[in-house]
Amino acid sequence: MIQTILFATDMGLHTHYLLHHVNNLASQYDAKVIVVHAMEPPGHLGDAVVESYLCDETREEFKQEGISRIIDGVKSRIVDVLEDEFIDGQQGLSSIRDVRVIPGKPVDVIMAQAIDCSADMLILGSHGDGTTSANMLGSVTSRILQMSRVPVYMVPLVRNLMEHAKAS
Repeated sequence: MIQTILFATDMGLHTHYLLHHVNNLASQYDAKVIVVHAMEPPGHLGDAVVESYLCDETREEFKQEGISRIIDGVKSRIVDVLEDEFIDGQQGLSSIRDVRVIPGKPVDVIMAQAIDCSADMLILGSHGDGTTSANMLGSVTSRILQMSRVPVYMVPLVRNLMEHAKAS
């Protein structure tokens, strides 16, 4: 029985396409949906900039406040996309129970959130925007398929890529 679906999104080009699958499955199973977006750490360059321009006493405060502001901004953007997608009266928005933006590496965040929300199914695209070939499985998706203890509904994005290229 599928009661909770975890939808992992990178908020990329394919988000709208993926949301149709999420909405259809949530309706079919009368399941609630948790949306999760992993926010990659800023990396060495970001850390170096903060180190260079801030003194010790304000550095940590800035990092915490900055991360909180970014998380709030990303979450707001996700909510806007969801509202825009379902503005035509579809009931998809009602199945979404939570939007989570979590700092960390995507595979780690998705796997932890799947456990945290007791997900019965994960939904994600076959690859992110950074994947160079439409026929290649993305590294995050590949790892999730290998590690997940619950069913993974992977949406192939090859057809969607082709349709998008024709429209451009």
